[in-house]
Amino acid sequence: MRKSTSLMRLFSTAAIAGIIFSTDAMAQKIIWVSSNYDVDQDSVQNDQPFVDVLTTNGYEVQREIDSMKGTLLTAEQMDVLESADLIIFSRSTGSGDYNDPAGWNAITKPMILNNVYAARLSKWQWAGTEDLLGGGDSGCPPFYAEIPEHPIFAGVTLDADGTVIVLDNTVGTGNTSLLNTGDYGDGELIASAVSTETVAIVYWETDALFNSAGAYFAGGPRLLFPCQTREGGAFGIGMYNLTPEGEKMYLNAVAFMLGNSVGVSGKPSTVPAGYSLEQNHPNPFNPSTRIAFTLPSSSVTKISVYNSLGQEISVLAEKTFPAGTHEVVWNGCDRFGNPMPGGVYLYQMKAEERIQTRKMLLIQ
Repeated sequence: MRKSTSLMRLFSTAAIAGIIFSTDAMAQKIIWVSSNYDVDQDSVQNDQPFVDVLTTNGYEVQREIDSMKGTLLTAEQMDVLESADLIIFSRSTGSGDYNDPAGWNAITKPMILNNVYAARLSKWQWAGTEDLLGGGDSGCPPFYAEIPEHPIFAGVTLDADGTVIVLDNTVGTGNTSLLNTGDYGDGELIASAVSTETVAIVYWETDALFNSAGAYFAGGPRLLFPCQTREGGAFGIGMYNLTPEGEKMYLNAVAFMLGNSVGVSGKPSTVPAGYSLEQNHPNPFNPSTRIAFTLPSSSVTKISVYNSLGQEISVLAEKTFPAGTHEVVWNGCDRFGNPMPGGVYLYQMKAEERIQTRKMLLIQ
């Protein structure tokens, strides 16, 4: 797999353009989702080195152990997850315990998925396969840098053939840590696994379809970064298995997903820096969804909803708003109160001479 990628597309979003990474303290909150999957193997303790690396580099980490399980995420669970700046879904989770793809995909905050089991087409639909590569504690192949210029490889030493050993084979990563697929939908392939020619690290922008056959849109940016040991081997599930170069890449991935750059504090400014229309939450949704927007100064602002034909079907707000962050709700109905059918809709913010538009998915 030497699939060409579009650097223009990858770096088109201003939030990630020109990023230079730093390990200075960010004081940003990461929610670490895991399960007490196997008490005998002490998966909670095995996750700890990952958490330690993050806290050592200045991040606040909130552990959520067994608290996010369920076939449907509750409103309370969603609120906790949305309080994070970044969510990391651990490999120390049972693959049958987190089966709400619509809920997890609707979360607007950035997410890194260590657990490839949940990425399968039968789970969260991030990749077009239900199969995993076989093999016991046979180790993991080198990763090939499909986009060596990507910020994830900043400061990382690649071999002459463009590869890097990301996972430590002596800790028994096992080939089951990888998906048996080359289908990653509308994502960007950052790294592939050399000996298997399959996906390794993949990034999906906001609103990108997770896989070519899927029906869910991402509410926020998503990154698949498979790591941590698997269950069923000679090593405890979720053990720390990053090489020194792999650890650099992982910290770069965290910074990349948070949009951090040198000299930028993690503390939000009291005055918004610019006009911003946020991704609606939840997304997909039924019957209603919330839309947040931010204004740097008092502005006459109109928030409208359009169908796929570009026809305006509802005006959610049209008035002068003060500077700051505001929120409106769309109840899934047109301006006459008639429920709209399921499908993709557009919502738009017009403020002064600025226009921003995003997609959302109403499901029935």
